[in-house]
Amino acid sequence: MLTLLLAALLSASKSEIPPDRWACSNDIEVWCAADGCAARPEGETTPMAISARRDGAFAVCAYSGCWEGKAAVVDIGGRLVWAADDVPFSSPPDGGFTADVSLFIIETEGVGFVRVGGIASPLLCLRRPVDQGSDGGSGGGSGE
Repeated sequence: MLTLLLAALLSASKSEIPPDRWACSNDIEVWCAADGCAARPEGETTPMAISARRDGAFAVCAYSGCWEGKAAVVDIGGRLVWAADDVPFSSPPDGGFTADVSLFIIETEGVGFVRVGGIASPLLCLRRPVDQGSDGGSGGGSGE
């Protein structure tokens, strides 16, 4: 039995291994508050780099730093959700800057949504299998 299992694992191609990591970015920036949402004019958009893993590690990077943390990941039929409260920003101003992070990715379409610190933007996301030599980090703001 062990021999059959080992043979099956060794014959599996890399494309059959489920992706463990996502890298996302935004084409537009949307800000939302209780009174409504508005998109930033073209040319004024803050680029975001977002990395998220199935083990819950994530980094949402914008401006000069990242909100980095770990969340429980929920998979609802290929719709992945990360949610974490009071996530610290890596380069906080005086008094600190934390935000609640909500990240949603639809695996089959490679699209998603992020809500953090007033930003509520659609995302384009790429699957990335974890390299065997990976350090296991959340991406450290690199968007990987």
